[in-house]
Amino acid sequence: MDRALYPSEVLDVVANFPALYHYQPAKRSTEDAKVNPLIVCVPGGLHLARIFYGGHAGSRPTDFLSHWLSELGYGVLSLSYPLETEPEIMAATAARYRIKDWGEQAAKTAAKVMSEHNLPTRSVVLISWSMGGRMVVPFTIATKQLGLDVVQYISFAATPGFSSIRPLPPGLSCSPAGYFQVPAHLGAFWRQLSEMQDLNGGREIVPEELYLRQYVGGTPINLIGLGLKYDGQGNFVQDEVPHEEDSRVLDIANFPLITALYPTSSLDASHALADRASWGFLLTYKLESMIGKAGVRQVQGTPKWQQLMDLVHSAPARLCLPVTGNHFFFVGEKSARDVASRVDALIRDATEFQNQLLCLVS
Repeated sequence: MDRALYPSEVLDVVANFPALYHYQPAKRSTEDAKVNPLIVCVPGGLHLARIFYGGHAGSRPTDFLSHWLSELGYGVLSLSYPLETEPEIMAATAARYRIKDWGEQAAKTAAKVMSEHNLPTRSVVLISWSMGGRMVVPFTIATKQLGLDVVQYISFAATPGFSSIRPLPPGLSCSPAGYFQVPAHLGAFWRQLSEMQDLNGGREIVPEELYLRQYVGGTPINLIGLGLKYDGQGNFVQDEVPHEEDSRVLDIANFPLITALYPTSSLDASHALADRASWGFLLTYKLESMIGKAGVRQVQGTPKWQQLMDLVHSAPARLCLPVTGNHFFFVGEKSARDVASRVDALIRDATEFQNQLLCLVS
């Protein structure tokens, strides 16, 4: 039945909004779970978090990222924000859901799962995909208030929270419940998912009809970055709150350490061309804020100043890395396994990078 939840999914109300989430525990030793942070995966526009873990009838867990991260010793929490689907999965009551709500709901769900599963860690690595790049700072702020620590952010072909940085094609429409829907855009998504099937041996990963009914849905308009909100009367109107204020994209101090994986396929040209620059820009300012004036004074007039400059200048190339594939580069057995390994390596390299930085300025 289409309305049925997938295995291990939980449908709940968190922070006053409907939420669908899936927790996959670490499959390796408890020692890994003690050392490793919880990985929180957040999807992009029009998509449920099912894209990270699958679960439809006939699906293979090995085609999805969550399985392979779990095999590497990470607990993985995949979170769907409220979407309007047909048939209904979550109640379509969140047309006015904002980016701040997104961050708060995701943080409270992470804290809830940590408590319910008695996880030994309070550390989080956030992975967000596509539009999910807009909620990084609100999520980080909300987790701090709950006693959690976001130690790293990994962009998966994600867009920072700048307004209209990638204008959407014509076809903007408002559903009767007030959600944003772009049916034509789903064709482009499906072409990319089909390409990932071809890159992974040609075996079907998600049937098209199932994808359109069980993996995607309408999105609250405020999350998109168009400067619009739902007026409660069937219309999208200008939002009085600037998108950058909502996403807090320039609140550099409240970003975790920024890292990124970006696609190489021309089917996702905008992310392939721009992600290293867009996240590298924010990463560089994050590193400057971490160093601070006191850190500069520590190395001023010494050979360490040149070493510090070299280290900071190397960061975008070292911590923002290309991955074979398109917008769905983490879907498909080989791709999911490879990306999980890249995530594991990127977490370790980010820790090493921070240690090198602190060694220079301490």
